[in-house]
Amino acid sequence: MDIYTCPHCQSTFRADGSGAFQCPNCQKEVKVISKGRVAWDHPGEWPRAFYETIKSSLVEPVPFFGAVAEGSGLFKPWLFAVLISIVVFICAAAYQAGFMALEGSAEIAGAIKQAILPMTVITGPLIVVFSLFFAVIGVPIAVSIGIFIQAALYHLGLLILGSAKRDFGATFRTVCYSMGPQILQIVPFLGGLVAGIWVVVLNIIGIKVVHETSYSKSTVVVFLPLILCCGFILLLVATLAGGVFAALMTTK
Repeated sequence: MDIYTCPHCQSTFRADGSGAFQCPNCQKEVKVISKGRVAWDHPGEWPRAFYETIKSSLVEPVPFFGAVAEGSGLFKPWLFAVLISIVVFICAAAYQAGFMALEGSAEIAGAIKQAILPMTVITGPLIVVFSLFFAVIGVPIAVSIGIFIQAALYHLGLLILGSAKRDFGATFRTVCYSMGPQILQIVPFLGGLVAGIWVVVLNIIGIKVVHETSYSKSTVVVFLPLILCCGFILLLVATLAGGVFAALMTTK
């Protein structure tokens, strides 16, 4: 059982699980979310902790992010997001290599006939080595920059709306642990679309639960960077179009 604080009378009480409970002191109803814990924050068997964290974020996002809010530390959430990205990159590279092999089967057969097989034997391993190097070095760097910028924009939005109940670290952890659905990208064709939508949904739920705000505000926070980006692009296009139109008018 977890210990909770009544928002009405500030007394503490114990409750097991999530739901509506009656405060034993003031008798008012209190809605609580089970704190639980994030398996990846306390990894015993790493593969199992990785699987349990993804599963919890997908199946029970509200209690999961309640546990994310109670946790601490930035390295493990960052590592979780990086590992998912590496797995997705390797699977995508493998799919791409497989498709290219199927499409180029006839060309390879022709290359063998023209006695340039040694070149193919040399370039093949080089492509594999380069892909592995990028997975180990390039992907973590790109993911780290992307997550930091995303978390910074979300936290700035929370500060603007006056809804930042926790520090930047909590927002960073939320963004990292919202990456669970990205694993669906290993499913060809529709996997990427489903993963992208699900990640956005988890970010909205995560921001709402971790910062104890409303869904309307968390939705604004998540979509605000996209709205600003689109607005900037439209402004840039309008400026360029205006410049071109003015130049055309002056030439007449």
